[in-house]
Amino acid sequence: MKKKSIYYCLMLGILTSITLFACKKNTIDPSGQFNIKVVNASATSGPQSFTLAGNVLINGGLNYMDNSAYITAPSGKNMIMEFKRPDNSVTATGSLYTADGVSFTVYLVGQGSGAIVKSYQDDLAAPNNGKVKVKFIHLSENAPSDVIVKDASGNDLVSNVSRFVASGYKYVDPGALNIQLVSLALKKDLGNFTIQDLQAGKIYTLYFTDDAGGNLVINKVLHN
Repeated sequence: MKKKSIYYCLMLGILTSITLFACKKNTIDPSGQFNIKVVNASATSGPQSFTLAGNVLINGGLNYMDNSAYITAPSGKNMIMEFKRPDNSVTATGSLYTADGVSFTVYLVGQGSGAIVKSYQDDLAAPNNGKVKVKFIHLSENAPSDVIVKDASGNDLVSNVSRFVASGYKYVDPGALNIQLVSLALKKDLGNFTIQDLQAGKIYTLYFTDDAGGNLVINKVLHN
């Protein structure tokens, strides 16, 4: 019985150590760097600051629809992200796992106590042949969970974008992009939208979200 008790205590200690190690926050790679872009996609949030692993990357003034340039920061695991109000209270928090040399965009999403942080890795390889490279991200709480993106001809540009999931990249012509959003389940028209001034050779994220009145809107983020 004594041997079993010792074995049990030993295994419990090992498991506890593994758990504590796995839960360790802000494990920084001292030799690694990555790029991070920050977006305020929360219509009711007010101006925000942003910290990563305890370091202030944006010191206030990030309003709804604003986005930062890419910021170079140390890479690492379970790095805590915080959006903060002017009084330094936390609007929303999340964690980020990243590697050396990659690029991420993080978004403040939702409203009030339901605000959350979502992160997406970016592919910064520029498009060729005069095209524009775009991806879609569904950040709306009021739209259906699965949405079709149709082009101006009524064809599926993206067959499904699920909430909080990014689509693959698509290549479109520069200028204005006319799209229609449709509920996947009910085939209900959610609205027609025009994204202006898309430039050849550029990369954009087109994210749909809710304005302060709860209406579905589309905003764009430039990545290069």
